Amino acid sequence: MYIRRNLIAAKARFLISLKIYLRYPLKMLQIFIDPIIWLAPFYFMGKTFASGGDLQGFEQYTGNSDFMGFLVVGYMITAYINTAFWGLGYSLKEEMWQGVLESNWSAPVNRINLLVSRSIFDFVAVTFENVITGIVCYFAFGFTITPAILKFLAFLIPGVIGMLGIGIAIASLVLLAKEANGIIDVSSSLISGMSGSFFPIKVMPRIFMIVALALPLTYLNDSSRAILIGQQPIMPLEYQFSIILLSMFVFLFVGSYVFYSVEKRCRMKGELSGH
Repeated sequence: MYIRRNLIAAKARFLISLKIYLRYPLKMLQIFIDPIIWLAPFYFMGKTFASGGDLQGFEQYTGNSDFMGFLVVGYMITAYINTAFWGLGYSLKEEMWQGVLESNWSAPVNRINLLVSRSIFDFVAVTFENVITGIVCYFAFGFTITPAILKFLAFLIPGVIGMLGIGIAIASLVLLAKEANGIIDVSSSLISGMSGSFFPIKVMPRIFMIVALALPLTYLNDSSRAILIGQQPIMPLEYQFSIILLSMFVFLFVGSYVFYSVEKRCRMKGELSGH
């Protein structure tokens, strides 16, 4: 009965998000335009540094000169990072604004299920948007990938689940601070930047590179590029997969522990309904 209630709640939250998404068809135009808006400046900047069509300095760090492939893959992984952080953290803030958080949480279902199920559709949507991004970038920038999609998914899926664990922990901070934008902006920007989303981590000062190597998302970015565009990985892919898989369990455990601790504190102080 408990499992059935949670499945019903998850399905309802998924359908709500789907209906809201389909309610704004103009968003489809944004999906096609966003990659060009964000990536075109990098594309033309890369052209200014190219010599004979190659970026020799970039190639020394990555193993090939596919500058745009590097950026497009980073753009796609960053989309998942933003979805994990904004989807979970901001959903709490929205329910605070609407005054329904406390009533929703009075339902006899798991709190994390209520939190995560609302974001499941966001991950489905961002996957669809990333496919569109790849197609747009193929025609706009000549972006191509290898056929190893299944291998890429084997790395991506545990990486995304691990991101959910981080998102759950960040959602607990939103529950405490009653503020989403600043917390999510700072955390997502720092993690995206330090994990090498848009530049090779090897160019960073040694102290920042050490931090980058401590972030499992660094290995998701790096392994994705190695699999999809054939760039040189910073370590063997089997090691990176082990790190990503281990971090998935660690982040889920830590994120859940932090969330339940914060939720208990807010309940005891009667702070769930405030914003």
